[in-house]
Amino acid sequence: MPFPDLYRRYRGSLSAACVLSVAVALSGCGSDSSSNRSSISYNATIERTTQGIPHISADDYRGLGYGHGYAIAEDNLCVLADAYVTFRGERSRYFGADDPAAVTGTFGTPSNLEADFFFRFVVNDQQVEDFMAEQPREMRDLSDGFAVGYNRYLNEIKAGQHAGRHADCRDAEWLDEIDEKAVFRRLVALNLAASSANWVEEIVAAAPPSAPEQQRLRGNFSDGDGEIDLDPERFQLGREFGIGSNTYAFGGDYTEDGRSLNFANPHWYLEGVDRFYQMHMTLPGKLDVAGVSIMGAPMVLLGFNNNVSWSHTVSTARRFTLYRLALKDADPTTYIKDGVEQPLQEETITVQVLQEDGSLAPVSRTLYRSEYGPMINLSSLHPALAWSTSQAFTLRDVNLENTRSFKNFFAFGHAGSLDEFVAAIKQYVGIPWVNTSAIGRDNSNALYSDVTAVPNVPDSMLAGCLVPTLGPVIMQAVPGLPLLDGSRSECDWKTDGDSAAPGTFGPANLPMLLTTDYIANMNDSYWLSSPDQPLTGYAGIIGQEDYEQSLRTRMGHILVEDPALGNGGLGTGNASSETIRDLVLNSRNLSAELLKADVLPLVCPGDTADEAEACTVLTNWDNTGNLDAAGAHIWSAFWLKIRNQDELYANPFNAEDPIHTPNGLNTGNADVVAAVEAAFSEAVQEVVDSGVALNAKVRDWQKYAKTGTDIPQFGGEGYEGYFTVLRNTYMHVVDFPEGEPVRAYTMLTHAVTTDPASPYYSEATEDYSEKTWLEFPFTEEQIKQQSISITELSQ
Repeated sequence: MPFPDLYRRYRGSLSAACVLSVAVALSGCGSDSSSNRSSISYNATIERTTQGIPHISADDYRGLGYGHGYAIAEDNLCVLADAYVTFRGERSRYFGADDPAAVTGTFGTPSNLEADFFFRFVVNDQQVEDFMAEQPREMRDLSDGFAVGYNRYLNEIKAGQHAGRHADCRDAEWLDEIDEKAVFRRLVALNLAASSANWVEEIVAAAPPSAPEQQRLRGNFSDGDGEIDLDPERFQLGREFGIGSNTYAFGGDYTEDGRSLNFANPHWYLEGVDRFYQMHMTLPGKLDVAGVSIMGAPMVLLGFNNNVSWSHTVSTARRFTLYRLALKDADPTTYIKDGVEQPLQEETITVQVLQEDGSLAPVSRTLYRSEYGPMINLSSLHPALAWSTSQAFTLRDVNLENTRSFKNFFAFGHAGSLDEFVAAIKQYVGIPWVNTSAIGRDNSNALYSDVTAVPNVPDSMLAGCLVPTLGPVIMQAVPGLPLLDGSRSECDWKTDGDSAAPGTFGPANLPMLLTTDYIANMNDSYWLSSPDQPLTGYAGIIGQEDYEQSLRTRMGHILVEDPALGNGGLGTGNASSETIRDLVLNSRNLSAELLKADVLPLVCPGDTADEAEACTVLTNWDNTGNLDAAGAHIWSAFWLKIRNQDELYANPFNAEDPIHTPNGLNTGNADVVAAVEAAFSEAVQEVVDSGVALNAKVRDWQKYAKTGTDIPQFGGEGYEGYFTVLRNTYMHVVDFPEGEPVRAYTMLTHAVTTDPASPYYSEATEDYSEKTWLEFPFTEEQIKQQSISITELSQ
């Protein structure tokens, strides 16, 4: 991140399926739930409580979706309506070809035209219809109701109701109704967040070479010069580091009362359609679940009911593989597999594009797919990776084939015990790109699971199927991502005896742990989710083992395991809802705890008056990012410059002590010393040039800019070793006191609404700034005590 960005006001400017779930009977697959709608009634009650959180109740799933669709449109109409334009591939029609299709989100920031071609090609009608056909009747009803509720509020806006609300879009030409298919199109798009959606531009730019290019594009990588430009960040969800989460699940051995406890801490999007929406959904006798959805998903994806609580963190498992195809001589649209010619499938797509004079003009592009999936243009990584006369590249995406994902989430909300929750994980193996932590009322176990949809590429397959030269280079830069030989069927994904779908790993070959200790995951792999019970022996495509952990991961474990540290150290048997709520917001900075005491003697008192002042400020800094801490910004600027210095630490990483190594500044290395001195001087000068005082407190310069107000934000970046990160979005601490209803404390840092005219626009963000947890009202009596408004809906 460039230094000036560090000081800007912080802002964020993710059929055969008809089976019996362990938690709820899923029936009636494939029916058209929107048919004969004139004979269908929709009824729901929306009761809003503190911070405007909607509690939606109904007598059937259609009504439940209806209430959700209306409530989320009331809170976020413009963001959702804009996103539906994106997902149906019509951005160029309304906004022109060249502007970014999104400010931020799971598919990056491609141009409108690139996004249009991607969604028309990859998330096309057939893909959506196939996905819908595999869903149970209850989910079809929920989604149909969501569309009807959304449309009701939209039409009220168009009729002039709700004066002052949604000023950005209420009169827009593109504000249009949706149907059930639009709801499922959004779900298919969300499935792809860690796979195809990372490659929008490369997929829509994939085309065979023209005749003049064919003479030039004949080489393979082994013949080429130069290095492949592989930025590991490019392969992350959302194509950037920092999109992820923290989670704890404490088993009975780590809690005061011997009962389990769950902490959720997603670091997700603060704006755009991929941000979280908090709600509570009740269908008497069938469903009573609270938590968050990602906007547009009709069910709770992360949350709790009266018997289980769960959270998610982004997993390290790869959700796609690349294949190199061997092409037929002189025919770059035909590939050879097992000696048999296979023509690529061609699809010509035409997009209407808004012109400067207001007219529309068609733009067409022919895109291609192999039996594996869409073709992909990798020439930006290296010229020898271009589509040539001899080779081309394609992508197989496990989540383009995964129709089980939201059935899996749906079953979580209905689970009556931790055993049922685990059974749902193993039955569907459908979670698309996140780890899961969970607890249950019924026992003292804590669960960690990366039993998810992963391409079945065992390590034993790589020796014969990894593309020579290029394959190892890619895996070195992006661990776990194979480039496979697409010319032989023996290199196709395998299937286990317990696989939920062909080409995926079965649950027996995926990481899972139940323990009465604690589990934690901060976006490193499964390996150290329980440091005393490391998980090992899994395929490299799932994650690494015996490797250096991030500073955020280390901080998370240190907070729990080291009572000698005093401030937040729990030790065995000390975890409680109160201690965890304090612990996770303490804003400690591990890089400063590890190295500040070694750095200051090298750089202080400094060569200038500014450096001398910086030394004084850092000496007095408490090594946190709390609002009244002074000095955090100086350390941040310094750390950004020095963190990737070779041989920075005196004591290197040791897999036998992965939580506490590496450590100590390598003051015996002259290059390290010189780099530290230079980084400090440069950092101090940049802070001075920024106009932020050297002794400024965090509250003075780190703020969430909302329309009409700037709200101070504590915490910092995970790469500095903050467990309390700036991208906190939703948080909960949940436990099950004996003989009492579920007890949950929550925070939705960005609030339920994106509309500045809403009365709920800033309240939750202000509460978060003050570290004020909301005691979530779950029972009817609790909801009544916090009730703000009640809306009865019927049509």
